Amino acid sequence: MFIEEYLQDLRRERFTPAAGLLYLRRASARVRECLVANPGAVRSLWSLGLLFFACAFVGAAGVALADDRHLAYALFGWTALGILLTFGLVTLHLDLLRDAGGYRLSAVNLPIALTLLRVTLLPAIVIFLTRHRYPAALGLFLAAALSDVLDGWLARRSNQVTQLGTVLDPIVDIVFNLTLVLGLTRAGLLPPWVGAAAALRYGILLAGGIYLYLFVGPVRIRPTLFGRLTGVVMAALMAFLVMLGALQGHAAERLVPLTQVALGVLMSATVVHVVALGWYNLRVLSGEVAARGRVVGDVRWGAR
Repeated sequence: MFIEEYLQDLRRERFTPAAGLLYLRRASARVRECLVANPGAVRSLWSLGLLFFACAFVGAAGVALADDRHLAYALFGWTALGILLTFGLVTLHLDLLRDAGGYRLSAVNLPIALTLLRVTLLPAIVIFLTRHRYPAALGLFLAAALSDVLDGWLARRSNQVTQLGTVLDPIVDIVFNLTLVLGLTRAGLLPPWVGAAAALRYGILLAGGIYLYLFVGPVRIRPTLFGRLTGVVMAALMAFLVMLGALQGHAAERLVPLTQVALGVLMSATVVHVVALGWYNLRVLSGEVAARGRVVGDVRWGAR
C-alpha cells in the first residue's frame, strides 16, 4: 500500500533498510486503523467474495456432473485462490473506498463489484482456453468484457465514482489483458512472439507505474482516446480469435493467422507508444520539460 506522506520520508532516507522497515510498520498501522474505522466496508467486501466463492462452487459442481471432474477441480481451485488473493489485496486498500468528495463509504458499490467480477472470471477463462474449451471461454470472456463496459458507465451515470474504483479498474485491465494473452499463447492461438510483446507492454505499464509512484511522486494517469480505442480493438480481436478456435474449419484456417498478425502488430506498436509516453511524462513530472500538447493534457500528475 502506497501512502504518500510516508513515502516522502522513505525517499528522503534514500530507501535504506531501516527506512523501509519503518515505512512498513507505519503503513501496517494505517491499514489496521482504517479497517477498524470502517468495519462495514470489510463486511461488504468479503460478503461479495463469499458470493463469488459460492457461484464458483456451483459452476464447478455443474462441470463435474456434466463433463470432467478434473476440470471442475481446476476451475474451483484456481478461482478460489484468485478470490482470496484479490480480495485480500483490496482489503489492504479499503481506505480508498471514498467518494469524489473524499467521504468514506461503508460498502462497496456495484461498479467495484463488476470490476472484481472481471478478475474473478479470469482463471476460468484461461483454464477453458488451455483445455481448448473455446465456447465456454468465449462466453466468460464476453461476460467479463460486458462488466468492463458497465462498471465505468454505471460509476459515471449514477455518480458512484470512488477513489478505489479509479485505481482498481486500470490495474484489473492490465492484469486481465496480460493473463488472457498469455492464455491464448499457451492454448496455441497466438504465437510466442505476440505473448512476449504483450508481456513487455503490460510489464512496462505495471513496473513503470510502481517506479514513478515510489521514486518520483504520486501519479494519476487518465487514459487517452488512443488507449481506449486500442483496448476496444484488442478485445475485439481476442474475442474473434477465440471464436475462430471454436468454429475451426476453412474460415478459421484462413483468418486465424491474419488475426494473430493484427494482434501482434498492435501489441508491438503500443509497446513503443507506452515507452515514449512514459518517458516524456517522467520528464514532465521531474520538471525537465514543460507540459504541452494534447497527450500530456490527458495525463494528470500529482495528488488531487
